[in-house]
Amino acid sequence: MNRFSARAPAWRPSAWEATLVVLILLAAAWSARLSPYYLALDQILESTRQFIIPGLLALGLMIVVVTAEIDISLASTLAVGTVLFARFSAHGMALAGALPIVLLCCAVLGAFNGFLVSRLGLPSLAVTLGTMGAYRGLAFIIGSETGYTDFNDSYRSAGSNEVFEIVPLSLIIFIVIALVMAFLIHKTVFGRRCFAVGRNKEAASIAGINVTRVKIVSYAIAGGLAAVAALVWIGQYGSARGDNADGAILFVVTAVVLGGVDINGGRGSVLGVILALLLLGTLRNGMGLANVGGPIQTVVFGALLTLGVLRPVGLRAVHFLRSAFSPAKGGAEGRLRV
Repeated sequence: MNRFSARAPAWRPSAWEATLVVLILLAAAWSARLSPYYLALDQILESTRQFIIPGLLALGLMIVVVTAEIDISLASTLAVGTVLFARFSAHGMALAGALPIVLLCCAVLGAFNGFLVSRLGLPSLAVTLGTMGAYRGLAFIIGSETGYTDFNDSYRSAGSNEVFEIVPLSLIIFIVIALVMAFLIHKTVFGRRCFAVGRNKEAASIAGINVTRVKIVSYAIAGGLAAVAALVWIGQYGSARGDNADGAILFVVTAVVLGGVDINGGRGSVLGVILALLLLGTLRNGMGLANVGGPIQTVVFGALLTLGVLRPVGLRAVHFLRSAFSPAKGGAEGRLRV
């Protein structure tokens, strides 16, 4: 067994993840101060609906970013999924038959991105920027600008039903998928290969890892999760249109990067992404209570995205300074090591 698949990256709470927990508590305290009803259990559980859909997309995007790539077309893939569900519902197909087909179609769209990036060597940002528009257009072709709302209860159940009349079914779906993704990324050979490819794809290839296959599968998983998000979307909003989730990618990318996933690949954890989602969801809820406008919320999320991108740079700078100015062997304090 090669060195890339023999040992998984350590998965334990980091200092940054502890920082995210503190920020979540501060954001919750701020929100509770704005409204005395914020800390009510039913309100907290209901508010989780705000990050379930972007959270599913973020879990898919994470595995792509770990391989040192990006996919900004996921929201458009979600739109394709919603209009496909609409077509199947309109023709009377049961959800049990429609779901695997939509999962497969969205996974194929993701795999196509992966093929263009890994097999043809095209830059992932340019590729997914192009497919973001192409898939959005495909969604309008399959569906329509007027949208479809006549879904039966089975199609709506994932996003609207509640367990014990208080816990959203979508939250349970998200928790189950998050656990599966955590196992896949942190405890399997495939996950270890994703990290290896993200750190150094040339070295991974020399070690016998099929870099192309790893990236295509990663993109396909992200596409499949977009299909699950599409089903939750239908339950929450009750409609399917070609412009569904338009503009959601900023929240998704912010959650991944703010969660500690290195935008250059090779580092990150599912725990960090979930904590970032909780922080962003709490901030969005608090800003809603404070009547903060949408443009200002966008500025806040953009600033947090910038912070997440700059975080690894700051950590490397701190590490360099600590190494450079650590005491020399002779015992002199603050001497620059050479």
